[in-house]
Amino acid sequence: MVYLITAILFGSLFAILFKIFQQRGVDSLQAIGVNYAVALLLGLLGNVAMGEAVAVASWWLPAMLVGLFMMGGFVTMSGATRSHGVAVATISARVSFVVPVLCAYVFLQGDEPRWVASLLVVAALCLIFRRGSGVEGRGAGQWMYPLLVFLCYGLANFMLKFCQQIVAQRGGGDADLSLLTSVAFATALLYTIIYYLMQPRSRRQPLQWRNVWAGVVLGVANMGCTYFLLKALMVIDSGVFYPVYNIAIVAIATLVGRLCFGERLSWWQYAGIAVAALAIVLFFV
Repeated sequence: MVYLITAILFGSLFAILFKIFQQRGVDSLQAIGVNYAVALLLGLLGNVAMGEAVAVASWWLPAMLVGLFMMGGFVTMSGATRSHGVAVATISARVSFVVPVLCAYVFLQGDEPRWVASLLVVAALCLIFRRGSGVEGRGAGQWMYPLLVFLCYGLANFMLKFCQQIVAQRGGGDADLSLLTSVAFATALLYTIIYYLMQPRSRRQPLQWRNVWAGVVLGVANMGCTYFLLKALMVIDSGVFYPVYNIAIVAIATLVGRLCFGERLSWWQYAGIAVAALAIVLFFV
């Protein structure tokens, strides 16, 4: 139970931290880069502790795609938090589990997905992103941010599953999985640097300590969420863990957004959150 609660608390932090970064004038892109540097350092320490891994060339390219989608997920979550708030950004990430489920069924001959639950996820997204649902005046197309959060998080999880399957087929162990995450974090850091350099010079800020410390906090939250999620799955059945984990994170983010940041959701969005919660339950029961 302690692992579950800790994983939920860490998992709730991402959109909340991006909202705080926005209010404090933190450059989110710099913080994201530092976050991946911290995660990479911790991953390399894990490689040293676990011993030598057998580098399998067939998962290196997919692992680099994991890094691309991870970086894209954080960048678009930062944008979704600014444009739609903590609750909408969080629910976009939480319901993304439907993407790896469907992709595994199509490309990896995985189990047939729960089609009713999948359709409920689509309905939830339509309700949450419905035009006029509390996003007036933010510009047409702003709904693209939460949609991209949904796709990036989902594709990152699918590619990670694909890489894990390759490692398992080749008889790899914990050291190989640690190397896999290190490659993903390293490429995510590289993509963040490239994306930063692609920005107009007028939009680039010099590296500041507040951005560095913000990135360290984000990196610790990132690693903490991953670590305690894996620990919780060792002692709690996934059919119990994932519904509680995802629904609790959505509830916390909605509550924090309302009480701490004064975010207001429309009735359509509350209905969408309820439908999403139902879909999460149906996927794992």
